Amino acid sequence: MKRVFAIAVVAELVIVVILLHSDIKDFLWTHPWWHSFLVAVPEIALPILAWFELRHSEEANTLRTEANEHRAEANRLQDQIASLTAELDDERNKHLQQIARNTEKPVTQAERNANALRKHLGATVTVSEGQGGWGNTPEIVEVSDDNIVTLFSPRSPSSSRAWCVKVHCGELEITDIPQGSCPLRLKVLKRYGPDVQLGEITKWEDRFQPAASLTFAKGDTASHATFVKPGSPERRSLSVFTSSDGANSFLLEASTGEKLIGDNVEISKRFMMIYVEYLAAGFTRSSAGSGSTPHRLFIW
Repeated sequence: MKRVFAIAVVAELVIVVILLHSDIKDFLWTHPWWHSFLVAVPEIALPILAWFELRHSEEANTLRTEANEHRAEANRLQDQIASLTAELDDERNKHLQQIARNTEKPVTQAERNANALRKHLGATVTVSEGQGGWGNTPEIVEVSDDNIVTLFSPRSPSSSRAWCVKVHCGELEITDIPQGSCPLRLKVLKRYGPDVQLGEITKWEDRFQPAASLTFAKGDTASHATFVKPGSPERRSLSVFTSSDGANSFLLEASTGEKLIGDNVEISKRFMMIYVEYLAAGFTRSSAGSGSTPHRLFIW
């Protein structure tokens, strides 16, 4: 309606301008019928302009309605797209999870054993090996990322020297049944590398101290044995040396690199245990001998 009013005002102004023009005014004054026409123009123009405005308003309303419908349709389609996207993302995630499960590396027995041992770091354990058991209860001091466990035996009244043994977690069996103060029982199937002598230390933290270095004044050969494997050039040997001061202390050296210092009982046990391991690996003893010693060795 504001537009119609504006158009009507402009029309009135045009008419006034025309009427005030002298030549036009004279013409209109001499032709009275123009007076009625000019007076009727606004009344005639107003409904015509109103009709056009009404049609324009109807078209605008129609366009607004269509625009609202298009917006509603667009919103509906966006909701459908969002829903489909969420469903596709969910389905994709399920497939990715299934792929991850299918490609996941299975946990090995070594990893299971390593995880069980890590829960008991610092604890002592009972250990059996071959046909017998260890005379002491070593401490679980390390479990590496490569699943190598280190068992530490400190110097004690039953062992004159400290030492440690490494075992791959896939080469041992674990029984989760406590025995005394030991929460686990281990069975060593195969050692990982040679034993490491650590001198007279009583704590694992002191392994880098001077007391951990292996010192032994060799005397005479107390016992020795050599082993061969039929059909193979491989040879192995075991040697036991007395202490030069005559004390009940011996040094056991194996060709595999293992060294152990201990008294006659401890050295005899380890000598015979290695002997059995060699026989189990297919070796036979080719020669053996012994020397005199004031402290008897239980080796045959």
